[in-house]
Amino acid sequence: MLRRSGSAPAQGVLALLGAAVLLATALVTGNPAAAVDSGLHVRGATVDGRVDPLGVDAARPLLGWKLDTESRNVVQSAYRILVSTSAEQLAHNHGNVWDSGRRHSDESVGVPYGGRRLAPRTRYYWTVRVWDGQARASAWSAPSSWETALRAPEDWAGARWIGPSDPKAGAPLLRKEFSLDKKVTGARAYVAGLGFHELRLNGAKVGDRVLAPANTPYDRRVLYDTYDVTKELREGGNTVGLWLGHGYGENFSRYGFRWNGQRQAVMLLDVTFTDGTRRRLTTDPSWTWSIGPITADDLYDGESYDARKEQDGWDEPGFDDRSWDSVSMVDAPRGSPRSDTMPPLRVTDTLRPRKVTEIRPGTYVYDFGQNIAGWARLSAKGETGTRITMRTAEELNADGTLDTATNRDAAATDTFTLAGTGRRETYEPRFTYHGFRYLEVAGSPGTADLGDVRARVVHADVASTGAFTSSSEDLNRVWKNNRWSILNNSMSTPTDTPVRDERTPPAMDVQAYRDAATREFGMEGFYAKYLQDLPPGTALPSDDVKAQYPDMAGGQVTLAWTLYEQYRDRDVLETAYPDMKRFVDRNATEVPGLIWPADKGFGDWCPPDHGPQANDGMGSPTAGDCTSEVSLVNTALSYQQARAAAKAAGVLGHRRDARHFESLAGRIKNAFNAHFLNEAGDTYGSGRQVTSILPLAFGLVPADKVADVGDQLARTIVEHDARHLDTGIFGTRYLVDALARIGRIDLAMTMLHQRTYPGFGFQLAKGATTTWEQWLYRSSMETHDHAMFAGINTSLYTVLSGIRPTEPGYRTVAVEPRIPGSLDQVSASQETVRGRVAAGWKKTGDTLRLTVTIPANSRAVVRVPLTHKDDRVQAPTDVRKIRATGEAVSYRVGSGTWTFTVHARCPRWSGSPP
Repeated sequence: MLRRSGSAPAQGVLALLGAAVLLATALVTGNPAAAVDSGLHVRGATVDGRVDPLGVDAARPLLGWKLDTESRNVVQSAYRILVSTSAEQLAHNHGNVWDSGRRHSDESVGVPYGGRRLAPRTRYYWTVRVWDGQARASAWSAPSSWETALRAPEDWAGARWIGPSDPKAGAPLLRKEFSLDKKVTGARAYVAGLGFHELRLNGAKVGDRVLAPANTPYDRRVLYDTYDVTKELREGGNTVGLWLGHGYGENFSRYGFRWNGQRQAVMLLDVTFTDGTRRRLTTDPSWTWSIGPITADDLYDGESYDARKEQDGWDEPGFDDRSWDSVSMVDAPRGSPRSDTMPPLRVTDTLRPRKVTEIRPGTYVYDFGQNIAGWARLSAKGETGTRITMRTAEELNADGTLDTATNRDAAATDTFTLAGTGRRETYEPRFTYHGFRYLEVAGSPGTADLGDVRARVVHADVASTGAFTSSSEDLNRVWKNNRWSILNNSMSTPTDTPVRDERTPPAMDVQAYRDAATREFGMEGFYAKYLQDLPPGTALPSDDVKAQYPDMAGGQVTLAWTLYEQYRDRDVLETAYPDMKRFVDRNATEVPGLIWPADKGFGDWCPPDHGPQANDGMGSPTAGDCTSEVSLVNTALSYQQARAAAKAAGVLGHRRDARHFESLAGRIKNAFNAHFLNEAGDTYGSGRQVTSILPLAFGLVPADKVADVGDQLARTIVEHDARHLDTGIFGTRYLVDALARIGRIDLAMTMLHQRTYPGFGFQLAKGATTTWEQWLYRSSMETHDHAMFAGINTSLYTVLSGIRPTEPGYRTVAVEPRIPGSLDQVSASQETVRGRVAAGWKKTGDTLRLTVTIPANSRAVVRVPLTHKDDRVQAPTDVRKIRATGEAVSYRVGSGTWTFTVHARCPRWSGSPP
């Protein structure tokens, strides 16, 4: 039972308690009005990385906040958190659940809740205040809240799994009428509908989630969604409806998490009335069902919708359902129900077509100008039974028709049969999605118009946290294309592509672009869910042989550390650590001499094909040779994974483990150099670009060999590869990092700007708006929307702008920009868990101006680059110079915005020619 609030005696008690708290605060900090004068404000309160979340299932959620102030050099010296079961108590500064007291700490990220045991299905309100370095208090933050999830089976109040009495029914409609005799003050619906569900109440869809619930290993867990339905319910008659889709047809990839059961659902509707009483409505035998207008739905092949079969008002009170059948009770899935805490899938944008072309009488192709994941929405007016087909593709043939080669065996076709109402009818799919730029519409009455269709962009609704711009339009377009590819492949799991008949979690791809994704977007909840789906050392279904490959399941080891480094999520790290340890130790035991074998894995996946079928980059259906440098790449990755395990062990207090994994990393490094480094000490293995890029980027090259290895890599690029990249997904990810380390950033820029094959510039020249699966336009395995090469976006932030965390959660930051001669300006920013970090530079004649922003409660070391030891640096007066060399001057700065101006004696900003 929720605690009642608002009675006069209770308010009196709360007022007294609130006065006591205010008095105590005044004794500690002086007059409470001083909080306003401090100029320090708390904002951005989160619980487990989410704002006012529902369905929190952690026993001790992690609390976080950010600080705002116009002052510089501001740090937090202490905090105090209040948690209460009512907003009224919190308004009186009373935490009846937890009062942390004043704690001396600068921690504002990942602070664990420390109060009494949390009850299920309960809302908790919280607020925080902080003190700065001069012991001046902020005001209390605006009240925030979180709501706990269902924990135990009994929390479901006897809800049963139900489904249509015909297990082969298409996309059935399930309904239940009920009456409420009191005014509602709060209501939650907890729903899991498989394969997909849409919740409806009183004639309308609830919320804006799509393709719910999130895909997951159904034999281990089934995710349910939590909806706030307070506003949808009313006193008197109500109707709840569930529309179920399957999605996962018989042809769904055996490497994905496929729901194999019938369409079925479980729901608990928990209603709280204004008098404090509650009522619970569940799925049970009293529900009824019928077929609906969706006659077929499949993630790969599309959806068919017959508007003639619509049943108007089926989800409203008073509907005549006497012809409907009773539902059947069905077996619960093997997996236990768990709250879905990842960002929900939503329609995040709606695009207008740029162009429409009639390719034959009555058939039109619309160009939306951007490759997306999602579907099309269409409006038409016509006779009853008119059948309209909508097919999608990424590319066009020379004659303007759809080029569906990259769809492979995915039909990617939606059909809409008109009811013939005499009005315009509108349709968009519910239980499928496609990857496309172009839409073909056939059978629509009348002449096509740009206003008839829209493209609906769909992906996990992750916040955009990164921004980048430069004086190079090509570089800006590469950055943008990579962002689109990351988003289009962020559904309920990471996917390899939204286009063809696959769309399964690509562990290798994520390993190559995770660092970019976590800078571009708020991926904490998304990747935390993915790590629960695929812990370190776990392979995809039907793919167990790859469970120990460093280039596959090993990626989850480094991903767990990345999430801690970026978001300071200790819970995720602690949960993943046993599997991290098990994976790394097993490979150390089972791999002879610590050198990974050449016949197990993929290596630097999909480097350029230089064979005759490459056809100057246009390729052919049989072109493409993706496996490359398997032994070297996997051994290098195993070194990186051992180091990630060592860092995780250190953070978690496992000192013996930390020493063990550091020692193991050292032994892998020694074995790597003994096995792959040539006698001259200037190159590794075959000498292909990746063989030196990874050692340089990972710190595997002995210090006295770095210059020689770097020189040979540069010669290979210039003399053998004509200043083009020759890398797959891992070599491309670390290309800029490696060349920056040896002072050849301009060479990296030349490679990224090449307009001929192979390279990003070649893709731009062919009109790419997302990043391709291979450097070839066409190959034996190809889509034009893969994120696996998007990892290079990392270097736009960490190298060109120079931003990187030196302590997890950006408590301390390094800003060390590298300045290519070929660029005049770069600017980048990241909204981190502590606030906005930004760095931008601009050249004007013989002057370089570098501007850096550090959020309150963070500190940074800024390395200002020079062209000559006699360059003059004009720095703010309240920064501290800590080091000066002929290449740079370093300063320690606090929070705030700082501008450094370099007056160059010889304004040439790259140490070596391109």
